[in-house]
Amino acid sequence: MELRQLRHFIEIVRSASFGQAAEKLHITQPALSKSIRNLERTLGVQLLERHPGGVVPTDYGTLFLDYATLVTTELERAVEEINQLRGRGKGMVRVGAGATMMQYLLPQAVRAFVEGDAAGSVTFEQGLRADLLARLRRGEIDIVVGSINPDQVDDDLRQELILEDRIAVVAAEGHPLVLRHDLTLANLAPYRWVLPDGNEAETDRLGHAFRRAGLPPPPCVVRTASSVFMASVLKDSSYLSYLPQALISMDPDYAHLVPLDLAEQIWPRVVVGVTYRRRGVMLPPVRRFINRLGDVGRKMQQLS
Repeated sequence: MELRQLRHFIEIVRSASFGQAAEKLHITQPALSKSIRNLERTLGVQLLERHPGGVVPTDYGTLFLDYATLVTTELERAVEEINQLRGRGKGMVRVGAGATMMQYLLPQAVRAFVEGDAAGSVTFEQGLRADLLARLRRGEIDIVVGSINPDQVDDDLRQELILEDRIAVVAAEGHPLVLRHDLTLANLAPYRWVLPDGNEAETDRLGHAFRRAGLPPPPCVVRTASSVFMASVLKDSSYLSYLPQALISMDPDYAHLVPLDLAEQIWPRVVVGVTYRRRGVMLPPVRRFINRLGDVGRKMQQLS
Protein backbone atom coordinates (compact mmCIF):
# COMPACT_ATOMS: atom_id res chain seq x y z
CA MET A 1 0.00 0.00 0.00
CA GLU A 2 1.37 3.39 -1.02
CA LEU A 3 0.62 6.87 0.27
CA ARG A 4 -0.29 8.07 -3.22
CA GLN A 5 -2.98 5.38 -3.39
CA LEU A 6 -4.56 6.79 -0.24
CA ARG A 7 -4.55 10.28 -1.75
CA HIS A 8 -6.06 8.93 -4.96
CA PHE A 9 -8.83 7.19 -3.04
CA ILE A 10 -9.63 10.28 -0.92
CA GLU A 11 -9.84 12.54 -3.97
CA ILE A 12 -12.19 10.16 -5.80
CA VAL A 13 -14.54 10.11 -2.81
CA ARG A 14 -14.43 13.91 -2.58
CA SER A 15 -15.07 14.36 -6.31
CA ALA A 16 -17.49 11.40 -6.67
CA SER A 17 -15.87 10.93 -10.07
CA PHE A 18 -12.78 9.21 -11.45
CA GLY A 19 -12.52 11.77 -14.23
CA GLN A 20 -12.68 14.86 -12.01
CA ALA A 21 -10.33 13.29 -9.48
CA ALA A 22 -7.81 12.49 -12.22
CA GLU A 23 -7.86 16.13 -13.35
CA LYS A 24 -7.27 17.41 -9.83
CA LEU A 25 -4.48 14.88 -9.25
CA HIS A 26 -2.90 15.64 -12.66
CA ILE A 27 -2.83 12.00 -13.75
CA THR A 28 -4.67 10.09 -16.44
CA GLN A 29 -7.94 8.33 -15.61
CA PRO A 30 -6.60 4.86 -16.58
CA ALA A 31 -3.64 5.40 -14.21
CA LEU A 32 -6.02 6.42 -11.42
CA SER A 33 -8.24 3.38 -12.01
CA LYS A 34 -5.20 1.11 -11.91
CA SER A 35 -4.05 2.70 -8.62
CA ILE A 36 -7.42 2.01 -7.01
CA ARG A 37 -7.54 -1.58 -8.34
CA ASN A 38 -4.14 -2.23 -6.81
CA LEU A 39 -5.27 -0.71 -3.50
CA GLU A 40 -8.43 -2.86 -3.48
CA ARG A 41 -6.33 -5.94 -4.35
CA THR A 42 -4.03 -5.21 -1.40
CA LEU A 43 -6.96 -4.85 0.99
CA GLY A 44 -8.96 -7.71 -0.51
CA VAL A 45 -12.20 -5.68 -0.66
CA GLN A 46 -14.02 -3.34 -3.03
CA LEU A 47 -13.76 0.29 -1.88
CA LEU A 48 -15.75 2.15 -4.54
CA GLU A 49 -18.93 1.65 -6.55
CA ARG A 50 -20.14 3.48 -9.65
CA HIS A 51 -23.74 4.75 -9.47
CA PRO A 52 -25.76 6.96 -11.83
CA GLY A 53 -25.15 9.88 -9.47
CA GLY A 54 -21.40 9.29 -9.29
CA VAL A 55 -18.80 7.19 -7.51
CA VAL A 56 -19.56 6.36 -3.87
CA PRO A 57 -17.63 4.36 -1.26
CA THR A 58 -18.81 0.91 -0.26
CA ASP A 59 -19.17 0.07 3.43
CA TYR A 60 -15.52 -0.97 3.35
CA GLY A 61 -14.64 2.29 1.62
CA THR A 62 -16.50 4.39 4.17
CA LEU A 63 -14.55 2.72 6.97
CA PHE A 64 -11.25 3.02 5.13
CA LEU A 65 -11.81 6.70 4.31
CA ASP A 66 -11.44 7.80 7.94
CA TYR A 67 -8.13 5.95 8.29
CA ALA A 68 -6.81 7.13 4.93
CA THR A 69 -7.65 10.74 5.80
CA LEU A 70 -6.03 10.43 9.21
CA VAL A 71 -2.82 8.98 7.77
CA THR A 72 -2.45 11.68 5.11
CA THR A 73 -3.24 14.58 7.44
CA GLU A 74 -0.88 13.29 10.12
CA LEU A 75 1.90 13.05 7.56
CA GLU A 76 1.21 16.63 6.44
CA ARG A 77 1.43 17.74 10.07
CA ALA A 78 4.70 15.84 10.50
CA VAL A 79 6.15 17.71 7.52
CA GLU A 80 4.90 20.99 9.02
CA GLU A 81 6.57 20.20 12.36
CA ILE A 82 9.87 19.43 10.62
CA ASN A 83 9.61 22.71 8.74
CA GLN A 84 9.04 24.54 12.02
CA LEU A 85 12.16 22.98 13.50
CA ARG A 86 14.02 24.23 10.42
CA GLY A 87 12.54 27.70 10.91
CA ARG A 88 10.41 27.45 7.79
CA GLY A 89 7.05 26.40 9.25
CA LYS A 90 3.85 28.42 9.00
CA GLY A 91 2.57 27.80 12.55
CA MET A 92 -0.89 26.91 11.22
CA VAL A 93 -3.63 26.05 13.73
CA ARG A 94 -6.87 24.51 12.42
CA VAL A 95 -9.84 25.26 14.68
CA GLY A 96 -13.43 24.00 14.62
CA ALA A 97 -16.15 25.92 16.45
CA GLY A 98 -19.84 26.76 16.47
CA ALA A 99 -21.31 30.10 15.42
CA THR A 100 -21.41 31.67 18.88
CA MET A 101 -17.84 30.66 19.72
CA MET A 102 -16.64 32.34 16.53
CA GLN A 103 -17.63 35.70 18.04
CA TYR A 104 -17.52 34.89 21.74
CA LEU A 105 -14.09 33.63 22.64
CA LEU A 106 -12.01 33.13 19.53
CA PRO A 107 -11.42 36.64 18.10
CA GLN A 108 -9.44 37.83 21.12
CA ALA A 109 -7.51 34.55 21.33
CA VAL A 110 -6.60 34.82 17.65
CA ARG A 111 -5.36 38.39 18.05
CA ALA A 112 -3.22 37.41 21.04
CA PHE A 113 -1.86 34.38 19.18
CA VAL A 114 -0.86 36.13 15.94
CA GLU A 115 0.56 39.15 17.78
CA GLY A 116 2.78 36.86 19.85
CA ASP A 117 3.78 34.58 16.96
CA ALA A 118 4.78 36.37 13.74
CA ALA A 119 4.56 33.13 11.75
CA GLY A 120 1.30 32.00 13.34
CA SER A 121 -1.97 31.75 11.44
CA VAL A 122 -5.38 30.22 12.13
CA THR A 123 -8.01 28.66 9.90
CA PHE A 124 -11.58 28.02 11.05
CA GLU A 125 -14.24 25.47 10.28
CA GLN A 126 -17.72 26.37 11.54
CA GLY A 127 -20.28 23.65 12.17
CA LEU A 128 -22.21 21.52 14.62
CA ARG A 129 -20.22 19.80 17.34
CA ALA A 130 -20.85 16.24 16.12
CA ASP A 131 -19.57 17.09 12.63
CA LEU A 132 -16.55 18.93 14.02
CA LEU A 133 -15.61 16.01 16.30
CA ALA A 134 -15.75 13.68 13.29
CA ARG A 135 -13.35 15.99 11.44
CA LEU A 136 -11.14 16.16 14.54
CA ARG A 137 -10.88 12.36 14.64
CA ARG A 138 -9.91 12.31 10.96
CA GLY A 139 -7.14 14.82 11.66
CA GLU A 140 -8.68 17.51 9.45
CA ILE A 141 -8.70 20.02 12.33
CA ASP A 142 -6.51 20.30 15.41
CA ILE A 143 -8.98 21.38 18.09
CA VAL A 144 -12.69 21.94 18.66
CA VAL A 145 -13.74 24.88 20.84
CA GLY A 146 -17.20 24.82 22.40
CA SER A 147 -19.37 23.63 25.26
CA ILE A 148 -18.09 20.48 26.94
CA ASN A 149 -19.25 18.07 29.60
CA PRO A 150 -16.20 17.24 31.75
CA ASP A 151 -17.91 14.05 32.95
CA GLN A 152 -18.51 12.75 29.42
CA VAL A 153 -15.52 12.39 27.14
CA ASP A 154 -14.61 9.61 24.71
CA ASP A 155 -11.50 7.53 25.30
CA ASP A 156 -9.82 8.89 22.17
CA LEU A 157 -10.37 12.56 23.07
CA ARG A 158 -9.12 14.93 25.74
CA GLN A 159 -10.73 18.13 27.02
CA GLU A 160 -9.32 21.24 28.69
CA LEU A 161 -11.51 23.72 30.55
CA ILE A 162 -11.35 27.30 29.27
CA LEU A 163 -14.27 29.12 30.86
CA GLU A 164 -17.38 28.61 32.97
CA ASP A 165 -20.22 30.94 32.08
CA ARG A 166 -23.98 31.40 32.21
CA ILE A 167 -26.44 31.95 29.39
CA ALA A 168 -28.60 35.01 30.03
CA VAL A 169 -31.83 36.23 28.51
CA VAL A 170 -30.94 39.65 27.09
CA ALA A 171 -32.78 42.78 25.98
CA ALA A 172 -31.75 46.18 24.71
CA GLU A 173 -31.22 49.10 27.05
CA GLY A 174 -34.56 50.80 27.60
CA HIS A 175 -36.55 47.57 27.31
CA PRO A 176 -39.51 47.52 29.76
CA LEU A 177 -38.14 44.41 31.51
CA VAL A 178 -34.63 45.72 32.16
CA LEU A 179 -35.43 47.45 35.46
CA ARG A 180 -37.58 44.63 36.82
CA HIS A 181 -36.31 41.93 39.20
CA ASP A 182 -37.16 38.26 39.73
CA LEU A 183 -38.83 37.99 36.34
CA THR A 184 -40.84 34.87 35.55
CA LEU A 185 -41.39 33.22 32.19
CA ALA A 186 -44.90 34.68 32.21
CA ASN A 187 -43.28 38.13 32.18
CA LEU A 188 -41.31 37.13 29.06
CA ALA A 189 -44.24 35.53 27.22
CA PRO A 190 -45.64 38.72 25.57
CA TYR A 191 -42.37 39.40 23.73
CA ARG A 192 -40.98 38.02 20.48
CA TRP A 193 -37.50 36.52 20.16
CA VAL A 194 -34.42 36.61 17.98
CA LEU A 195 -32.93 33.12 18.29
CA PRO A 196 -29.49 31.72 17.46
CA ASP A 197 -29.36 29.29 14.57
CA GLY A 198 -27.41 26.09 15.19
CA ASN A 199 -27.94 26.02 18.99
CA GLU A 200 -30.78 23.51 18.92
CA ALA A 201 -30.19 22.16 22.43
CA GLU A 202 -30.26 25.61 24.04
CA THR A 203 -33.32 26.72 22.05
CA ASP A 204 -35.08 23.45 22.87
CA ARG A 205 -34.41 24.00 26.56
CA LEU A 206 -35.96 27.47 26.27
CA GLY A 207 -39.07 26.01 24.63
CA HIS A 208 -39.33 23.23 27.24
CA ALA A 209 -39.11 25.79 30.05
CA PHE A 210 -42.03 27.74 28.57
CA ARG A 211 -44.11 24.60 28.12
CA ARG A 212 -43.46 23.46 31.69
CA ALA A 213 -44.77 26.84 32.82
CA GLY A 214 -47.95 26.25 30.82
CA LEU A 215 -46.97 28.83 28.19
CA PRO A 216 -46.67 28.56 24.40
CA PRO A 217 -43.10 28.40 23.06
CA PRO A 218 -41.48 31.81 22.52
CA PRO A 219 -42.35 33.22 19.07
CA CYS A 220 -39.30 33.67 16.84
CA VAL A 221 -39.15 36.61 14.42
CA VAL A 222 -35.51 36.17 13.32
CA ARG A 223 -33.17 33.19 13.40
CA THR A 224 -29.50 33.82 12.66
CA ALA A 225 -26.11 32.16 13.09
CA SER A 226 -24.48 35.56 13.74
CA SER A 227 -24.65 36.75 17.33
CA VAL A 228 -23.43 40.20 16.20
CA PHE A 229 -26.34 40.49 13.78
CA MET A 230 -28.67 39.24 16.51
CA ALA A 231 -27.41 41.97 18.85
CA SER A 232 -27.99 44.57 16.12
CA VAL A 233 -31.58 43.41 15.63
CA LEU A 234 -32.24 43.70 19.36
CA LYS A 235 -31.03 47.29 19.50
CA ASP A 236 -33.88 49.78 20.11
CA SER A 237 -36.43 46.94 19.90
CA SER A 238 -38.66 44.99 22.27
CA TYR A 239 -37.27 41.64 21.14
CA LEU A 240 -35.55 39.20 23.50
CA SER A 241 -32.73 36.74 22.95
CA TYR A 242 -30.08 34.84 24.90
CA LEU A 243 -26.29 34.99 24.92
CA PRO A 244 -23.36 33.94 27.11
CA GLN A 245 -23.05 36.47 29.92
CA ALA A 246 -19.28 36.89 29.55
CA LEU A 247 -19.71 37.87 25.91
CA ILE A 248 -22.05 40.70 26.89
CA SER A 249 -19.66 41.89 29.60
CA MET A 250 -16.54 41.94 27.46
CA ASP A 251 -17.36 42.73 23.83
CA PRO A 252 -18.31 46.30 22.83
CA ASP A 253 -20.57 44.95 20.06
CA TYR A 254 -22.94 43.85 22.81
CA ALA A 255 -22.63 46.85 25.13
CA HIS A 256 -26.23 47.91 24.45
CA LEU A 257 -27.60 44.59 25.74
CA VAL A 258 -28.59 43.94 29.34
CA PRO A 259 -29.02 40.50 30.99
CA LEU A 260 -32.48 40.24 32.54
CA ASP A 261 -32.91 39.32 36.19
CA LEU A 262 -34.77 36.02 36.11
CA ALA A 263 -36.09 34.35 39.24
CA GLU A 264 -35.10 30.95 37.81
CA GLN A 265 -32.23 29.92 35.55
CA ILE A 266 -33.37 28.41 32.25
CA TRP A 267 -30.00 26.91 31.27
CA PRO A 268 -27.39 25.15 33.40
CA ARG A 269 -23.97 26.69 33.78
CA VAL A 270 -22.04 26.50 30.51
CA VAL A 271 -18.60 24.91 30.52
CA VAL A 272 -16.50 25.96 27.52
CA GLY A 273 -13.41 24.01 26.64
CA VAL A 274 -11.01 22.73 24.01
CA THR A 275 -11.22 19.17 22.69
CA TYR A 276 -8.34 17.44 20.90
CA ARG A 277 -7.22 13.93 20.07
CA ARG A 278 -5.62 12.11 22.99
CA ARG A 279 -3.11 10.23 20.86
CA GLY A 280 -2.62 12.85 18.18
CA VAL A 281 0.52 14.89 17.71
CA MET A 282 0.07 18.41 19.09
CA LEU A 283 2.33 20.88 17.36
CA PRO A 284 3.76 23.78 19.41
CA PRO A 285 1.57 26.43 17.68
CA VAL A 286 -1.56 24.49 18.67
CA ARG A 287 -0.42 24.41 22.28
CA ARG A 288 0.30 28.15 22.19
CA PHE A 289 -3.14 28.84 20.75
CA ILE A 290 -4.81 26.80 23.51
CA ASN A 291 -2.82 28.81 26.07
CA ARG A 292 -4.09 32.06 24.53
CA LEU A 293 -7.64 30.72 24.76
CA GLY A 294 -7.04 30.03 28.44
CA ASP A 295 -5.80 33.60 28.98
CA VAL A 296 -8.93 35.03 27.35
CA GLY A 297 -11.15 32.67 29.33
CA ARG A 298 -9.66 33.75 32.63
CA LYS A 299 -10.10 37.41 31.70
CA MET A 300 -13.74 36.82 30.76
CA GLN A 301 -14.31 34.92 33.99
CA GLN A 302 -13.13 37.92 36.00
CA LEU A 303 -15.42 40.32 34.14
CA SER A 304 -18.58 38.22 34.03
